[in-house]
Amino acid sequence: MSLSSAEKRRAEPDNDLVRHVLAGKVEAYGELVARHQARVFYLGLKFLRRNEDAEDFAQEVFIRAYEKLSSFQGSVPFAAWLYRIAYNLAVNRYHLKKRQLQAVNTVDILPDSSFSPEHHLLSEELAEWVRKSLQKIPETYHVLIRMHFFEGLSYPEISKALEMPVNTIKSYIFRAKELIRQRLRVWDREAVHG
Repeated sequence: MSLSSAEKRRAEPDNDLVRHVLAGKVEAYGELVARHQARVFYLGLKFLRRNEDAEDFAQEVFIRAYEKLSSFQGSVPFAAWLYRIAYNLAVNRYHLKKRQLQAVNTVDILPDSSFSPEHHLLSEELAEWVRKSLQKIPETYHVLIRMHFFEGLSYPEISKALEMPVNTIKSYIFRAKELIRQRLRVWDREAVHG
């Protein structure tokens, strides 16, 4: 059974699809958009806070990426290269509109239904405290935490995407975690130990 050209494209690595687009097969760009659209939209939503703005943002990111595609070297994953474009545009829009970052949704902090109502309430309070803590750390720390822990990018990938030294990234992420830990200690004393 042979695969259709669309199925073959879905199985190809991003960097190969970029080569196809640059060779004139522009339909391959649609596959790149499909693969990365949710991640770009989500980043826009975090900075811009409204679905409509995030949709416009995502469209602009993909237009800019397409226009700059010939500058893509292939030395970094396409996702990291795209994320750098998206991040830069998000920061620019954020500063233009002077909005606060929306809290990053925490990863399933809430317990399963077998826990007591008291435990459930504490978990909800903890999730809210983490969201607020993420809002209060410096923007750079917030973005690095997002890229590393929520987007799954490695330190070298973040380094190449943001043109920032790996050791600086490690240091910033360490500091961000420390700031969050300090806030969680306060929460622990207030919420748990009353």
